[in-house]
Amino acid sequence: RGGAYGMGMPQHSPVILVNNLDPERVTPEALFNLFSTCGIIARIKILFNKRDSALIQFETPEYAENARMTLTGCPLWDRSLLISTSKHLTVQASRSDVEGDEASKLFGEYTSSPLHRYRPPNNRPVPSIEPSSLLHVSNIPAHVTEEDLRAVFEDHGQVSRLKFISTRDQQGASTSDRKMALVELPTVQDAAEALCAQHARVVDGLRIRVSFSTSNLDSAR
Repeated sequence: RGGAYGMGMPQHSPVILVNNLDPERVTPEALFNLFSTCGIIARIKILFNKRDSALIQFETPEYAENARMTLTGCPLWDRSLLISTSKHLTVQASRSDVEGDEASKLFGEYTSSPLHRYRPPNNRPVPSIEPSSLLHVSNIPAHVTEEDLRAVFEDHGQVSRLKFISTRDQQGASTSDRKMALVELPTVQDAAEALCAQHARVVDGLRIRVSFSTSNLDSAR
């Protein structure tokens, strides 16, 4: 845990069951933002008759197992996530999931979503990073100030520390058209809730990307 997630894991269903969610606050989008830190997601379904539970289908069983191992116990909305491997091999939408006023609150199709962290052109190894109070934020427009970025995250708790860090292109040269930052919040729950709400948020024309970080804020530059 904490390194790149590789092969060698036992083969399971690509679907996980997430329990102990807050039925008043959970949405497919919030779950996508959190669980896509662990792999590529196909579909998310909040259970119609049990709104504190959801099924999440990943592209592979390895991604699903990564999510189960990494996010079990993650504090979110004053609860702790309970995650198990599902007996289902796919997540199917029922009519109630895709019709009516509550459809968007129950089901999300993400197979071709541009918001994945690990699809091309962001085709990087999928890490196993445990939840922490430190967030890594990337794709920040160059003119965004520390005050601007604090304002994005302070709905989720007072920002303890914030530090812009240098970005480099594939040749290793510094780039100036967009920035990255490390943002520290008071608790792991504050950071998890910020990630759920702010990943893929549009800030001055660019969608920022938010993930948990293993960096040392003091030594980052």
